[in-house]
Amino acid sequence: MKAFKLIGASAAASLLLLTSCLGESNNTVTRAGFGVAGLSEKTYKTVLNTNMGALYSPSLSAQVVDGACYLINYELDLNSPENANAATNGYLTATISVADEITKGQPVFYNVPDSASLLQNEIPVKNLFSNGDYGVYVDGYLFFFITMDMFKDQKNSYTLYWDRSKEPTMVDNVPTYDLFLRVAKVADGTGSAASSIGEVRAFNVKSVLESVNSAEANKDSKSFNLKVNYLNTINEKDSTDLKWASYTVLFQVVKNS
Repeated sequence: MKAFKLIGASAAASLLLLTSCLGESNNTVTRAGFGVAGLSEKTYKTVLNTNMGALYSPSLSAQVVDGACYLINYELDLNSPENANAATNGYLTATISVADEITKGQPVFYNVPDSASLLQNEIPVKNLFSNGDYGVYVDGYLFFFITMDMFKDQKNSYTLYWDRSKEPTMVDNVPTYDLFLRVAKVADGTGSAASSIGEVRAFNVKSVLESVNSAEANKDSKSFNLKVNYLNTINEKDSTDLKWASYTVLFQVVKNS
């Protein structure tokens, strides 16, 4: 399994790097982040894969479902005896609090709709961003914070389109792939006025990203971009007047072994 590296994602340390710090003082990490539940390949224990590596807690199997994505809070003591054999175990032992399960968006790699036309009940996105400390790309999933003006309890669909038939463009000498996030209302909310509300969504792009990485590695590329375009404004007087914004995630190419 390839571990893609995000350029500029702060504190995204590998398990090997973390365990190399064992024995030093003040090696306690406390933070929030994204986790994807799975099984350790070495021990078959339930773990949460994060941008800090695989994390384990004895109570984890009762809190999570395999393959689900979560927002978590955790405290990790790298000097604890439990983590002395972390490299052998394939995970780090931590105190983990599972906050919320993250709803998955829908990735679509074909039949990409025309960006010049609105989808049915489409709504604009005020802001799209990710957080390197939490983990932008974790275990095959892209995680995004998405902010919109909407009503309380309003339900939306989130679709990430990626036309795989199109070749990347070069931006500052970096191959750049265009993706399109489209959000549509599927159920009305409550209240008299809309307000700015943020939601987190996870999109499984693992198989496609691995294919892109292999292609770029064969071209001897050092990195590539995923440019996520999102509808930012709709002209109230002319629904054909659409303005798009974008958020770019830069990946290092992992060479094929």
